[in-house]
Amino acid sequence: MKNRVFIIEYQKGNDKGFDGFRPDTKPILDAIEELTEYKTEIVFYKPNRKYELLEYLKKRAVAVISRINPGNLKEVDEYFQFLKALSSYGIEVHTHPDVMINLDFKDILSKLKNTRLGDDETYFYHTYADFVRKFPKDLKKHGIRVLKTNYGSTGEGVYLVSKKDDGSIFSVEAVNNEKYYYDNITEFLEKFEVKFEEESENAAYFKGKTGFVGCRYLERISEGEIRVLLVNDKAISVVHKKPQEGEFSATLFSGAEYKYDSPEEPKWKEVVDLTIKGLKDIKPFLNGQNYPLLWTMDYIMDFDEKGKDKYILSEINCSCVGITTELQYAKEVAKVFVKKEKKTKKK
Repeated sequence: MKNRVFIIEYQKGNDKGFDGFRPDTKPILDAIEELTEYKTEIVFYKPNRKYELLEYLKKRAVAVISRINPGNLKEVDEYFQFLKALSSYGIEVHTHPDVMINLDFKDILSKLKNTRLGDDETYFYHTYADFVRKFPKDLKKHGIRVLKTNYGSTGEGVYLVSKKDDGSIFSVEAVNNEKYYYDNITEFLEKFEVKFEEESENAAYFKGKTGFVGCRYLERISEGEIRVLLVNDKAISVVHKKPQEGEFSATLFSGAEYKYDSPEEPKWKEVVDLTIKGLKDIKPFLNGQNYPLLWTMDYIMDFDEKGKDKYILSEINCSCVGITTELQYAKEVAKVFVKKEKKTKKK
């Protein structure tokens, strides 16, 4: 009988607790059991046993929650195809791979430019040839640019690149604050080529995803990033991520401080309103699926032409957002399954 909600984990990765599970996995499942009549279970995805797992889930699952960071997998395409197969059998998949492939990569920032969320100066350099052609002009225009690898997470593969008056180039990587110096733009371009991965001819979900997204450098990153944490289309928290002094990365891995507030706090009204209105701009990229189960929209503050605060979208995360330090949000996740249970009973 199909009466279970499963969380799918992967045995490898640095996101595990002492018991081998993600610290937020059991709280989420406990909350689902508390608020619904569904049973819950944790399973591990093993590439060499994926067909056995598929059969096991087909017989038992009403829904699965993927809690695997794609960066921990060697064959990510394979896993996404596995999730899509589950969906084809009528199992609700959180978050659907078609949604992750559109929202969880940095190129969404380029796709959303000219909307209320995006910035018009964002550009996706998909190939090295395109990078060589366009990046020097962008750097000359702005003097300083941020480059984000399309696959990156936790600040890895994010570079602040600036051009000095003498034509030399200075670059710093966000994740470790490592600094690089180049005599000129030609040397920079030559050394940067190795960072452009070749696209696999077998890529299915990751086709067209290699490359870097170039963004304006927003000086107010020193004030931190503003993260809106959502469950589906509901904002459940606003997180102020403040970087360490002298760094431009606002990730936990780079030592940033996180402060959680209610989305009802008056000081966050503007960014929460922008987020909720911006869901309309994001909807075309859902491919007919639901909004992600647990996801974030991150912003950096800027000034508009009148000198008032303005929020610029800097990242969307939806593949494996953690709530380890704020486990009370597990109940917000569980409420999604209360709604599903009610719909199922009506049928």
